[in-house]
Amino acid sequence: MIGKEAQVTLEKSFGLPLSQIYEFNVSDEIAFVKEKTGKNIRFSKNLDSRKIGRGNPLLARRKITTIEEINAKIDALQN
Repeated sequence: MIGKEAQVTLEKSFGLPLSQIYEFNVSDEIAFVKEKTGKNIRFSKNLDSRKIGRGNPLLARRKITTIEEINAKIDALQN
């Protein structure tokens, strides 16, 4: 469980209660980030040496494929 002080800080930062954020599905999360930042979420294929060994190992190894990349590969196979 998250501490009360951390919860207050996060809710202030997000502008929403954490209980509401916990209920988000993937589409809601993406829409929320896009609304807050004005940018789409993207997973870069460019290796950043500063981030190796931190966070999601799939990101560090460039193993996450977006739906756009999958669609492009399907289109290339069909043509």
